[in-house]
Amino acid sequence: MNILITGGSGFIGSHYVDAFVDRGDRVTIFDKNPQVHEFRGRHIRGNLQDRTMLDQYVRESDFVIHAGGVLGTHETVGYAADTARENILGSLNVLDSVRQYGNRLVNISKPNVWLNPYSITKDCVEKFCFMYVREFQLKVAIIKPFNVYGPRQKYSRVQKAIPTWIVHALKGEPVEIFGSGSATMDLVHVKDLCNGTMAVVDHFDRCAIGDSDDIAVDVWGNFPAYNRQVLEIGSGREISVKSTVSLLQEIIGKKLDVRHLAMRRGEVDGTRLCSNNARLSELTGYCPQTPLDDGLQETIDYYREHMVKIDNGEL
Repeated sequence: MNILITGGSGFIGSHYVDAFVDRGDRVTIFDKNPQVHEFRGRHIRGNLQDRTMLDQYVRESDFVIHAGGVLGTHETVGYAADTARENILGSLNVLDSVRQYGNRLVNISKPNVWLNPYSITKDCVEKFCFMYVREFQLKVAIIKPFNVYGPRQKYSRVQKAIPTWIVHALKGEPVEIFGSGSATMDLVHVKDLCNGTMAVVDHFDRCAIGDSDDIAVDVWGNFPAYNRQVLEIGSGREISVKSTVSLLQEIIGKKLDVRHLAMRRGEVDGTRLCSNNARLSELTGYCPQTPLDDGLQETIDYYREHMVKIDNGEL
């Protein structure tokens, strides 16, 4: 199959590229950022705001995996308009292009539990997906990955918990917890996310959002079938922030200098996250395979081996 991956130069996108190429698919990366990994796929440096350029590559694809956009929770609070422009208008270009050429779309979303531009825009795009199914009979499946971690996740720029904690621990720097540490995460290894996404592609007709008649809107924002049709991908197990840091300390094998700081803008203390993979498993047979200890050890080893790139701001 011909697969177009928006955001294919990023952490999740780059693993998607490897996974689909490994099984024999022809992959095109569409990303505004330069190629940063060694890929066997075709890399197109393009912006989702450029509909004409986007159309060229959507036209020739069987599937579009939409993983492109701006990341960051507290980082986007002061840049709401820019985030909306990239994440909402860029996604609308993807939806309109897929609508024009009759492709199948897999939209990569996120658990939207906080009030920051990133979470709000991702939630907005989910709703647009439902609208496009209802109004235009678009063929789209929505995947909601939980707390994805693994090799290649950037330490610099957007502060993600796992790479930040690991790098600080390896350097002997303070490991910072924002808030009480009681918030929970559902940590899913990026390879498990890739396997779940490929399962959705392979069983697309079963996983796609249902017939437009099933999407009734009783009150603004009230989608009776909404939660049922969005496919969650996670480990299915929640672990607190404090417990995760303790586990990292155990695996790394040295006492960490753990410090608690005030919560950052756009985030809420005590949030609980835990995925429900039941629907995805029912439709595709998917089951996460990576034990957390093993996944974290692999990730720690990766950052240890790439410390020079981290120090140079390349990772």
